[in-house]
Amino acid sequence: MIFDELVVRNVGVFGGRHAFTLTPPSEDKPVILIGALNGGGKTTFLDAIQLALFGPLARTTSRGSGSYPLYLRRLIHNGVPPEDGAAVELAFHIIEEGKPRHYRLCRSWTGSSSGARERLDVYVDNIHDGALSRQWAERVDVFVPRGVAELFFFDGEKIETLAELDNARDMLRTAIGSLLGLDLVDRLSADLAVIERNHKADQAPPAMKNMVDLHRKQLTESRQKQTDAKHRSAEARQDVERAEKVLHDVELKIQLEGGDLLDQRHDLQKTEALLTAALETLDTRLQSEAAGALPLLLVWDQLTMLADQAEIELDHAQQRDVADILTSRDRETVKFLKEHGGSAKAVEGLQRFLSSDRKARRGRSRTRIADLDGEDVLTLRQLTGAVLEETAATVRGLIKERHETVANLEDTKRSIRNVPPDDALVDLHQLRHEAHRALAAAIQERDQAEAELDKASSDVATVEKRLSTFLDKAADEIAEADDARRIIDHTQRVRATLARFREEATRRNVDRIQKLILDSLQRLARKDRLITNIVIDPATFEVELHGRDGTVLLPQQLSAGERQLLAVSMLWGLAQASGRPLPVVIDTPLGRLDGVHRSHLIERYFPQASHQVILLSTDQEIDEAAMRKLSKHIGHSYTLTHDAATGATSAQTGYLW
Repeated sequence: MIFDELVVRNVGVFGGRHAFTLTPPSEDKPVILIGALNGGGKTTFLDAIQLALFGPLARTTSRGSGSYPLYLRRLIHNGVPPEDGAAVELAFHIIEEGKPRHYRLCRSWTGSSSGARERLDVYVDNIHDGALSRQWAERVDVFVPRGVAELFFFDGEKIETLAELDNARDMLRTAIGSLLGLDLVDRLSADLAVIERNHKADQAPPAMKNMVDLHRKQLTESRQKQTDAKHRSAEARQDVERAEKVLHDVELKIQLEGGDLLDQRHDLQKTEALLTAALETLDTRLQSEAAGALPLLLVWDQLTMLADQAEIELDHAQQRDVADILTSRDRETVKFLKEHGGSAKAVEGLQRFLSSDRKARRGRSRTRIADLDGEDVLTLRQLTGAVLEETAATVRGLIKERHETVANLEDTKRSIRNVPPDDALVDLHQLRHEAHRALAAAIQERDQAEAELDKASSDVATVEKRLSTFLDKAADEIAEADDARRIIDHTQRVRATLARFREEATRRNVDRIQKLILDSLQRLARKDRLITNIVIDPATFEVELHGRDGTVLLPQQLSAGERQLLAVSMLWGLAQASGRPLPVVIDTPLGRLDGVHRSHLIERYFPQASHQVILLSTDQEIDEAAMRKLSKHIGHSYTLTHDAATGATSAQTGYLW
């Protein structure tokens, strides 16, 4: 199955008609990303999909404990008259007999004095199908079984709940039961228990029947208290969510008004002082360099030329000294030639040659510009070499460091200027204090309501056990009708057989489910082999984790991020075990994960969770860094923008970044 389009009209925070194209453009771009701030309509989007599919049986987060018609009426956008109503449309296609079939569910309703009137129209390949429209509630399981829907449509709160392994047992029991069709077995067993109880009651004499009636009355009262406690618990949880949203909105306003800067004022002032001192130190060092060899960098080339000239002059001086020595040698040579019979012509020629050589040596310029000796030239060469090069490198580093320090100092001063006055946020801080207080009260009320629910559930179990024991005793003592006894015996045997069948069916399939969950976890964690095996008890559905050395790992030995990855792995593994090619829709999936585990989900889960993955995210979850990693897998993206003035949300193509 692939969702092709979702249309919402005047639903919840959505004012007017908004259409979302959801068909992935290609297999390597399965992700549909929808971004919004808290309260922008993400949960409404998820609820709209489930409402279109399941109607009154949808497990939406915003329904609460009221009736379905009242829920639909509340769901009509505030700015719209109830008689104008609202609607959701979900288009999808599936492959049937090798060919695609296109379906469109159009569920609309209008407000009434008693709640709302609903209409459902189903179109198949653009043709209205009246029979399917009337029978959709019975046929929807063919497309999306309600028992496995929560494995594919869920929010971040469900991940956090499953991260506590004690809470995972109920989900595993329900999910595995639905996957194996064992929910039918459970319903049959419950129906047999009712038959057994009624036959036991029918055998009792009047006095005992009165006791049975008394116990049944107590059971009815206990169940009513349990129902009331469930309603109070649900309302209390909603109150906590509303209080958390109020606190989040106030925190956001404080942040927008510069509250974070106000809290950081002391640190900013300290940073300004440190940067100012660092700048003064850099200026002192630059002045010190300027008092040394630094100015000579301005005449670096001239100093090099001076050294070259000085070496030339030293060479000339050396040549002149040689010429003076040669004059004396030449006289001795000519004299020696004359004394030893040299011809006059030879002597004359030698004298001309020697004279010419001496003249050539003495003929070079005697002007001295540099007038430096050898030691001075050596010093000058060292200066124009290593000394000035080192000085230049040092000064360049100091100048670069100074530029960076000046830039940081200007940024810090700008931040200090943006810090609001101490009294500017007094009202907002008071609101935050009140929001914290309201949240604490709501949490206390929720805890108390859940405690009452636990007690009411315990009371129901106690009364049921007392009634069952009493009926067993009554049947054993006064059972006279053979037919009734035979029915009781048979129902008891059948229930025991069903219980064994359920456990055995679970046992035979749980190994495959364990392996799929472990494979999913290892695909998410990749090199992290902290958990090497997962064992699910087929009777109690307790989850046992094994480490590298085969020892049992306690849940508290795992970090919060590791537990949440395990929860995602359970959902992923169970979804694969269902064998249903359904889209995955996740609302606020990364709420409390740290950076590493967020990265694991972004890179390893979202692109592979299904052939179509719809993510509903805030700007804090899929931020700019996460967007860069996920962008190559995104087929479509939308931003939901809520206008506080009109109270309506609108949708635009493109993500927040």
